[in-house]
Order: sequence, then structure tokens, then C-alpha cells
Amino acid sequence: MHRNELRKEVRFCKELLSLIETLKNVAGAQYHLMEKEKERFDRFMDAFAGFFRVVNLVEVDNPLVRVACDTLGLVIVTSDAGFMGGLNQGVVRAAFAARESLGARDVALVVIGEKGAGIVGDRHGPFKFFGGVNQATIYEQAVAVKDYLVQEVLARRMGRVLVAYPKPISFSAQTIEVITLLPCGELFNREAQSEVAEHWRQKGFVAEARKVIVESSFDEMVKYLASVWVTSKLFEVFEDSKLAEFSARAMHLEGSQQKVEKNYKKLKHQFFKASHELIDKGMRESFAAKGGLKRKKRSGAEAA
Repeated sequence: MHRNELRKEVRFCKELLSLIETLKNVAGAQYHLMEKEKERFDRFMDAFAGFFRVVNLVEVDNPLVRVACDTLGLVIVTSDAGFMGGLNQGVVRAAFAARESLGARDVALVVIGEKGAGIVGDRHGPFKFFGGVNQATIYEQAVAVKDYLVQEVLARRMGRVLVAYPKPISFSAQTIEVITLLPCGELFNREAQSEVAEHWRQKGFVAEARKVIVESSFDEMVKYLASVWVTSKLFEVFEDSKLAEFSARAMHLEGSQQKVEKNYKKLKHQFFKASHELIDKGMRESFAAKGGLKRKKRSGAEAA
């Protein structure tokens, strides 16, 4: 490679390194900012769990509380961002592995994200599609998916609903979670190992209610509480998927940065080597020209 070409390659690598560093810093800042916002779920659980100390909804006959259909609802949350191909593939594999472990013959697929739709559509048949998670509209997307899932469960077109999604372990590592979203019978059961029951046992209450006036029907209360729970859980799932996306992007960019830095050092070495060779060549030619001139003068003097 010529010296001028090497100079262009060195300049390109330097600019690329600067761009990668900027993108990596942006992904890191987005991750840490969203991670701090997740603390609000603790405040939500304080308010939500308190309701279940006064009303027992475990025995309510409702598809949102008990499985009323053999069809498994499978929600697959994928990312449309770059550098997420491996994680998206892992989410799809985990979702169908969960289906096999439950022995479900009939499945209703819900895919979130165009990349996931491309993976699922090629091999697993028809599905309900929702657009990829957008950080600015996470709540609206959670409500839209909740409305569809609750409608399908109440219509007994879905029974159990699972959600597969990427979840960050830390800034440098991600995992894949598969959770049960519906029915939420355990949500209303104080003795179950549910998130609400665990929160209720840990926090406790100032006083126990002895008498409660209930105006709404238990069936309507179940629908409302289940809808609130599903919305909040989907919101949390979508935020986790974005956190995993930022984490995976930062780690991928870190790996790319190391490769480009290695190539940059190699090109710089080649450029300096080519520059020195060019200088050495010029010096040799200069000395050779001077030597030739001296020999020519000496030959002329001897001839005279």
C-alpha cells in the first residue's frame, strides 16, 4: 500500500475511533439514566400491594385469574436497534423453549419489533405484530399491548401468557427472562410466592382492616387490577429490554473499538515505515547522485 493510501487509512481509522467512542458514551449515558428511573416501581408496588390486604380475589372465576383456555400466548420482545442480532435470536429461542417445556400444542404469538418479526415469520407462522419499543412512547406501547392481551384472554382465545425479553444483569452483561404475565391468580393470593405477596410480607402495614365496604363487583375489580398490573409489568419489561439494548450496544462498540484501535496502530506503523523508506530512498538517491557527479568530475579531470 502506498504512503498516500496509508495516510488516508490512518485518518479514516482515527475518525472512526472518535465516532465509536461517542456512540459508546451515548449508550452508557442512556443506560445509567434509565436505570435510575426504574426506582419509581418501588413506589408503585407500595401503593399496589396495599390493596390486597383488605380484599380476597383468589376465588373469583375470571380468565384473568384462572387459566380458561389451552392456547398459550407467547409475547416475544425484540429490539430493532443495531448490534442486537444475537440477543434477538436468543429471546426467540428462549420463548419457544418455554413453550416446549409446558408442552403447549396451540400457541398465539405476539411479536414486538421488526427484527423479531423477521425471525419468527420465517419459521413459526402467523403472529400479532407490534412495533419495536421506543423510549419516548414506552407507556403508550405498554397500554396497547395490554389491551390486546387482556381482550384475548377474556375472549378465551389465550389462556396462559408468557413474555420473553432481554434483561440486563449489569452494564456489561445481559440475560434472557421468560415470565408469566397472565393469568395473575398468584397476584391475588397472599400465600403465593408472587411479587405482590413478597412485597406485602416485607413492608407490612400500619394497621389491619377488619371491615371493608366494597361497591364494585369482584369481577370488575379483577379486570381493573389485572389491567393495571399487566400495564406496569409490560412497562417494566420494555424498559428492561431498552436497558439490555443500551448495554449490548455499548459492549459491542467496546469490542469494535478495540479491533479498530489494533488496526489503527498497525496502519500507523506501516505509515511510519513507508515514510522512513521514502526518506531513506531519497537519501540514497541523493548520495548516489552526488557520488555520480563526483566520479564524473574526477573522470573529466583525469582526461584533461
